[in-house]
Amino acid sequence: MTAIILAGGKSRRMGSHKSFLKYGDKTFIEHQIVKLRRIFSEVILSANDHTLYRSLDVPIISDVIQERGPLSGICAGLMYAKSRHAFVIACDMPFIHEKVILYLKEYVNDYDVVVPGTDRGLEPMHAFYSKNCIDPMFRCIKENRLRIVDFFPEVKVKVVDTAEFREPDIFQKTLINLNTPEEYKKHCST
Repeated sequence: MTAIILAGGKSRRMGSHKSFLKYGDKTFIEHQIVKLRRIFSEVILSANDHTLYRSLDVPIISDVIQERGPLSGICAGLMYAKSRHAFVIACDMPFIHEKVILYLKEYVNDYDVVVPGTDRGLEPMHAFYSKNCIDPMFRCIKENRLRIVDFFPEVKVKVVDTAEFREPDIFQKTLINLNTPEEYKKHCST
C-alpha cells in the first residue's frame, strides 16, 4: 500500500516551511517518512517545489492542477500510486502513530474513503483514499469545489469516530496539525 505526504502548502501562518520544522532529532517530514516506511511499501511526496525535497529519497509529484489546494495533491498522489489505496497525511502532523494508521486501514477493503471523525469534524488530511476517488476528485477540482470533502457524496465513506479507538488520547494526538509558531512551541518544545 502507498502513503502520500502532502507538502504543497504555503505555510503562511507558520512563516517557514512546516516540513522542515524539527521534532526531536529529525524534521517533521523525515520523521513521517521513517514511520510510514515501516507500514507502507511505497511513500511518495506531493509537493510543487521539487527542489526543496530532493534529498529525501522519495518520489515527488506535483498537483494535477496548480494552486488548487490539497485536493489536487491527493488526486495526483492517487494517480501516481502503485496500490489501489493510499494513506494521506499532511506534513504538519508530526505525531503519527502506527496503531492509529493500522486501525483505520482495517476498513479500506469496504470503503473508498476512511476518515477519522472528531468533535471538531472530519480529518481528511489523515485518511485513506482509494483510486475510485480520482474521477470525482478531478471533477471537483475542475469545478473549483476544492474542499476535500466535496467529493465524498460520490464515493463510499467510512467515518471512524476517535471514541471507537481503545486509546483515544493516542488517536487525538496523532491528528494534531501545527499551523502557527505558537502551536509548534506548545507541542514540540522540549
